[in-house]
Amino acid sequence: MLRQECGIPGTGPVSVVGQAGDAARLATYINDAWLELQGMYDNWGWMRLPFSYQTVAEQGDYAPFTTTNDLTGLPMTDLRYWWKETVRSYRTDIGIYDEQWLVEWEYQVFRNTYRYNAQVSGRPVVFAIHPTEKAMMLGQIPNTIYTMVGEYQRLPSSMTLDTDLPSGLPTHLHKILVYKAMQFYGLFEAASEVMARGERGEAALMAQLNREWLPEVSLGNPLA
Repeated sequence: MLRQECGIPGTGPVSVVGQAGDAARLATYINDAWLELQGMYDNWGWMRLPFSYQTVAEQGDYAPFTTTNDLTGLPMTDLRYWWKETVRSYRTDIGIYDEQWLVEWEYQVFRNTYRYNAQVSGRPVVFAIHPTEKAMMLGQIPNTIYTMVGEYQRLPSSMTLDTDLPSGLPTHLHKILVYKAMQFYGLFEAASEVMARGERGEAALMAQLNREWLPEVSLGNPLA
């Protein structure tokens, strides 16, 4: 589609791997457009995903790769940041009826309280995020198996293989990537008409994407 939109003669490519010349540049433009789109906002709703993991008795800290992306069932290796206001837990042997919220504490206060001296294990009621490792640290240290659930924002992904897809981006808005890539092509080739069509197309679809997948603007509570 990008080749046709840019007016480049020929067909394809049928693969993005091992290409050269125009085909390689077109594949790169699409990937660059995908990376740029993902990085436009820190809170895209289509990049927000659910997670869950089960605690281990007497273990307090849980690295991201030990948790599971609930949509894929795979280890969560793409953590950008936790949505801290979504963290809940329940005793696994009791089930969802035992679910309770956890409150986030500032890391240093948490460390001085729950990682100081000998600790008595129990039900976790607060948590902190390690500033460098991004591990979720629970306090109290769990005394049994709890199921932790919540949401996280994923890191941007690349599309470099034939099987790669723009994960999370609504299908009806995939052409945003084509329009953005047209602008990269237009800059490289000094093709102003391709640039202009890319800008118009992107603007229309971006307005729709923003409406659907950015948080609504709302007024805060009154101060008094």
